Amino acid sequence: MKDVVNIVRALSADTRLRVLQVLRGREMSSSELQQVLGVPRQTVSYHLHVLEAGGLVTSKREGRRLVYSPSIPAVADAEGEFERFLGHALDDAC
Repeated sequence: MKDVVNIVRALSADTRLRVLQVLRGREMSSSELQQVLGVPRQTVSYHLHVLEAGGLVTSKREGRRLVYSPSIPAVADAEGEFERFLGHALDDAC
């Protein structure tokens, strides 16, 4: 259940959804994301942290910078977890 909560939280902001969309199929640093998204560096860092906590983004160090990419297995797992969660929630509500 905690995983589902972290995933839902990670997907609950437009900026985080935009980050995932921009990262689709590529790696980028936070400064590159900042330029593409047009938001302050602190905002990008915060949203990347939430996405990492939800397991939807991974980071790796390249020299002095961190490079972020989507965690494809986690995104696929998130869909399955969310569907199961909704199924149980709907069953309990009826």
